[in-house]
Amino acid sequence: MRRRLFFSVADQGIVSAFNFALNLFLVRMAAPEEFGVFAIISAVSLFATMVQNAIVSTPLSVHLPIATDAERRTRLLRVFSAANVMLSGFLLAGGLVALGIWLGVGQWPTVLAASFYLVTQFVREYYRSLLAVQGKLAALLCTDIACMFLAATTLAALHVLGKLDWPIIDSVFVVVGMAGALTIVPACVTSGKLRPLRGLAAEMSGVFAEQMHEIRWSLLGVITTEVQNRGYVYIAAAVFGPATVAQLQAGRILFGPLNLLTNAWARVARPQLASLIGNADEEGFNTVLKRAFRGFAAFNVLFLGGLWLAWTPLSALVFNGKYDNLGYLVAAWGVANLVFQSRSCLSIGVQAMRRFRELTMATIAGAAASIVLVAGACYAGKPAWLIAAVVAGECVALAIVIGILRQRPDAQPAVSG
Repeated sequence: MRRRLFFSVADQGIVSAFNFALNLFLVRMAAPEEFGVFAIISAVSLFATMVQNAIVSTPLSVHLPIATDAERRTRLLRVFSAANVMLSGFLLAGGLVALGIWLGVGQWPTVLAASFYLVTQFVREYYRSLLAVQGKLAALLCTDIACMFLAATTLAALHVLGKLDWPIIDSVFVVVGMAGALTIVPACVTSGKLRPLRGLAAEMSGVFAEQMHEIRWSLLGVITTEVQNRGYVYIAAAVFGPATVAQLQAGRILFGPLNLLTNAWARVARPQLASLIGNADEEGFNTVLKRAFRGFAAFNVLFLGGLWLAWTPLSALVFNGKYDNLGYLVAAWGVANLVFQSRSCLSIGVQAMRRFRELTMATIAGAAASIVLVAGACYAGKPAWLIAAVVAGECVALAIVIGILRQRPDAQPAVSG
């Protein structure tokens, strides 16, 4: 567990550092409206990978570790790889149409660049999840190091040579997307043998029929989680404009690395917790969750305290005078991030218990609480209140998740076939 966690944390640390540096680069180099567009596209990309997680990655990570024979493992890998190809096609087509309508035909370079970015990040995320599920965490780390190095050096070279196109976000989308596409080629080639066409349709029908009960509730949970945690991005874009999105996201930038640490822990912990549940090891299950919960809570408090102590020089260095009065927004996001990571950590335990329906009901309740405050923020014309909507939704969901975990973890619901 410790060795796998080390590789996973190191990997997410690399990804986190790159994303953090990329956002800081755009905050300093791009106009607020452009950074707002980038933030909206990034939110769409995250939502797409959350849908992918519900339909493909989570079922694979929960069922593959407990597969009893090699034939079933091969079938699961083949089916979910094919499903990811189909989802990638839908994302590309939908991205081109939706972005074309939103940005307009006059912005077709940005439409093409953003669509390319969306689909390459989507495909890359699947193969990252596949390597993690198979326990190839060293290979995952090498893949991500190569991707981040290629993207960072290319952007740095273009910046030094003065060759970055304007608007700058077009260049960022193309460079990051191309780096992601090139570095997953070895993983794509390696897994190609898992997807023969003969009998694939029948296998997909059988596997998804077995797991549709869990996937349906997990997908609904993804949608409601997006509403309560990132729905403010879309509301702010529609009601207040991209510049307001930029202001809100600028206050949240500093907490991005913390959220990726949650993903790193989840990749390692979800299969282990599922295995503990399968072996009826309730004590081990509770120990893993409690330690993670306390660790995330303590780290968030210490991180927020460090930001408070270093805020004056840090704000001048990071935001370069483009965004005013961000201190209270950063403090609000610190509280929101603490509750979010606590809820996310415990939700992994509920997923391992395969209590997807109950987890979805928790996120539905949280989304309902968020919607009420979002409506109030729009009515009052106070975009900062949107952060309070995130906090309220996460608090409601956290309380319900804790209630679910207090039940016996081995009391799993029947899976409809």
